[in-house]
Amino acid sequence: MSTINIELYYFIMCSVQEGEDVSPARKEKIVEERTCMKCEKKAVLVTRVNDAFCKECFMVYVTHKFRAAIGKSKLIRDGESVLVGVSGGQASSCLLHLIQEGLSGRAHKKLRFKPGLVFIDEGATIGMSAEERLANCTQVLEIMEKTGFPCYLKALEQAMELEREAVTNTADQTDTASMTSVEDLTKLHRYDKAEEELRALMDSLKSVSAKEDLIKSLRHKILIDLALKKGYSKVMLGDCSTRLAVRLLTDIAQGRGAHVAMDTAFADNRCNDITIVRPIRDFSSKEVAMFNILNNVPSVFIPRITTKAADSVSIEHLTERFVTGLQAEYPSTTSNIMRTGEKLHTEKKSSSENQCAICQAPLDTDVPSSSALSAVRFSETVSRCSSVTLSIFSTDTACDGGGDKTCQSEGQKESECCGRGDGSCQSKESKLTRDEVESALCYACRLLIKDLGDVSKLPKHILDDISQRQRRTKMKSEIEDFLLDPSNTPD
Repeated sequence: MSTINIELYYFIMCSVQEGEDVSPARKEKIVEERTCMKCEKKAVLVTRVNDAFCKECFMVYVTHKFRAAIGKSKLIRDGESVLVGVSGGQASSCLLHLIQEGLSGRAHKKLRFKPGLVFIDEGATIGMSAEERLANCTQVLEIMEKTGFPCYLKALEQAMELEREAVTNTADQTDTASMTSVEDLTKLHRYDKAEEELRALMDSLKSVSAKEDLIKSLRHKILIDLALKKGYSKVMLGDCSTRLAVRLLTDIAQGRGAHVAMDTAFADNRCNDITIVRPIRDFSSKEVAMFNILNNVPSVFIPRITTKAADSVSIEHLTERFVTGLQAEYPSTTSNIMRTGEKLHTEKKSSSENQCAICQAPLDTDVPSSSALSAVRFSETVSRCSSVTLSIFSTDTACDGGGDKTCQSEGQKESECCGRGDGSCQSKESKLTRDEVESALCYACRLLIKDLGDVSKLPKHILDDISQRQRRTKMKSEIEDFLLDPSNTPD
């Protein structure tokens, strides 16, 4: 190093104040004028290193990719009703515009399904005021109404009382869409009790990663519930490849490795009656942004639970920073992650009792006693029990107390039936214990409720599902001696 360079180096280092960034500034790349790889005209954008497009060829490229994804799957039939989730963000707005163009008269080959649009307001999770939530709903509703498709508005807190709404909606089969007036929008946020329950549940979860997982599960539950009630057989989501690549790595980090195939595939059929499809899963976030800019597609920014938060606030947020940083330097990062994920496969369980009560994914907890999961479970049980209880501990018994006479909680005591088996029983159901709840959850969802002090704060539909499983298991054990063994029955 020359004397001049050394002196310049020390001058720069001595000029830097404490806490300032000393990393060298990145040199700006001199971009030469490119031509379109299709028609040799002047290019207006570059999607990848060697993929330069003019506006016309880029539109053809994006439209073909979207229609090819739907056509190759052969899942969506002519005239089928499809519920489209609209969040107001870039990806869902891009999906909505592609659907609208595909159904217009100027399309070369029109799409033949019947879309309906739904927006789920999640303002209660971050403590938004009623005025702020109303303003966000109004902006998104204006975008959806311009399409002329049926529009639905839902609030995330409605997931806390889905069972009570199912009765009223079943009796009233009229279309409750077209919420166009301010009065109708105000009715959406009149779920004071459900909102309090949701906020109490969110406050009980210490981890932001757990809160994000819970919000995603409740959001999917509302989509599936609305689709069933309104006669939709498919739910279409605007998940792009960048978002799915982040989700793939996040699932692995959170213990959902067995569910990666369902969370990132084109079709997610974990629910028997409804299939979730992702037609723009091959689009990168850059392609989505450029498509929206060139077509002046409107979008609405709505803050989430991780907005303006540090990168390390949650596993998903940190993974997103990692993937997008790699993608900026190595443009093939996202595609490589997605190609790896496509090689994974998850076997669907035939019975709903073999699915997680929260995320509906197949249970991955049926493992031998020598597994790592069993060791973790044993350690947790030991930490909750005293030495006296530990001496009489067996693998078939769990402790919920401190090892004394109160170890068996009131929720574990069997409730006696006051009826005659004809439905006249009026006794109250016993409160579900943590062990009973965890027995119906996958490994990742067990981690989700790990910090939850009271499992009764979970949404009603989850607790009802677990209670029904417990009753069926108990009934099966009672009549097991009277059942015929299929292997011993004569042909």
